[in-house]
Amino acid sequence: MSQQELHDLIIYQDRYFEILTEFFLNVTGCLPRDFSALDSFSESIQRMAITLRDNPSRAEKSMMAFSTLEKKLKILYSEEGGKAFSAAKKLDACKLNLGGSSRFLQTQLNATRKSLLYSDTVLIPDPVMPWLEKKRDEEQFDHVIPLQMAFFLLHLCDLKGDEFDLPPFFVFPSFEKLLEEHDQQTQENSIQLITDVFSHYVDSGIAHPQDIMEFATKHPGQYFKRIEEARLFVSPGSEPGEHIKVELENYKAEMRQWRSEDWCNELFTKGDASVVTNAIFERIMPIYHLLENADELRSHPFLCINAQAHYYQLIASMKNESAGEAVSFDPSTSAILQSLMSKRLDFLANIKDSQLVALRKTDENVEFRRELRDLVNSLPNTKLEDLGYVAAEVCSHIERAISKHERQISSFNDKYQAKHKYTALIAGGTLAVTMLPVLAPFLGGLLPLGATVATGKYVSDKFDEKAEVGQFSHSMMGVISRAKGK
Repeated sequence: MSQQELHDLIIYQDRYFEILTEFFLNVTGCLPRDFSALDSFSESIQRMAITLRDNPSRAEKSMMAFSTLEKKLKILYSEEGGKAFSAAKKLDACKLNLGGSSRFLQTQLNATRKSLLYSDTVLIPDPVMPWLEKKRDEEQFDHVIPLQMAFFLLHLCDLKGDEFDLPPFFVFPSFEKLLEEHDQQTQENSIQLITDVFSHYVDSGIAHPQDIMEFATKHPGQYFKRIEEARLFVSPGSEPGEHIKVELENYKAEMRQWRSEDWCNELFTKGDASVVTNAIFERIMPIYHLLENADELRSHPFLCINAQAHYYQLIASMKNESAGEAVSFDPSTSAILQSLMSKRLDFLANIKDSQLVALRKTDENVEFRRELRDLVNSLPNTKLEDLGYVAAEVCSHIERAISKHERQISSFNDKYQAKHKYTALIAGGTLAVTMLPVLAPFLGGLLPLGATVATGKYVSDKFDEKAEVGQFSHSMMGVISRAKGK
């Protein structure tokens, strides 16, 4: 990758974030960190809605911000999008491609920040543009969601500095909805992937999309049974393995909350088989785009939600021409990423942006990646497919490393306490060591020789102590240990 291409990529992302920042300010009147805490965005939106209702001119300005956002992003996409995508493709680095959904929420934000301890660059498909590039009449909150995506994305601002050799993350133009509507190859390949999934897990006689509903209509009992056995239907917010009736009710409740009444009535009146089939379609399409993006951008698929990772594994376990290459990525990387998303390591999200920046500048992430890869590669090959086992091993390794670091800190403190006690003896007592550094400027030549020597040694030891403290606290394990202690 040339310096010019890297420059183009950074300029594109800076412009993208400028547009999002301007949009968020025009809608809310403040920056994301002043608007809401990460876990209370919905409550802040409700308060803002009340304010706008009582202030028509302010409400009009907020609505105008959406059309301005759409206009500016479309210009950016058309003028710089292709160049930026090409530059991301040429990044020669350990790249992760975030996917599985068109949304970027707190889970994705925390996952991105945690994965920066391991990767060089996290590639994030633009979660804002899909809500603007086509009409989303089926959505109840088609204005809230783009604002929500901008809110969480903008929390990455402090990590996008151009002082890095490689950008820690890059929000790339994905064109997903446009491709679904207008690109023949995308339409054919995605339909083929969906058909192959149903052929593999439901009935081998399914060769065309229309065969899916024909089989469901003729053999409803078998249809639902095979879907449940394959765990092919997972509703939003659920975990794989729930009874299909429970999943169906969860899905309907979720759709009633997020989709329009007309959309729900039209789908639900077609019967449960249509509802389940549509839900599975909605799960497979984001995986299709993830596989396409990962392949084109030469990056490793990265999923941070169990249900989405489950669908990825279902597709990886079957044969499909369009998915074949993309699902054959390094299993050790998949296992490590799954481990970093473990609840046992949730405290990694406590690491501050400034600490992440410092770790990246000293290439601590490269050493950490090598360490974790060595660990996983040392495990029996037969165990690599058992992601739960590998995740447990990685979590235990990190926890052992934290314990080792804390023992080193304790030993380090004991060492300097002993040094300070020895210095006290030189000066003739503990009080001298405590007071002499404070009194020295006033006593001048009145200090006895022992006290003068003690003062110099005390100051020297303190400098050494401070240097070692800095080295320990700014190391990867030092930062991780402090994050766990919060």
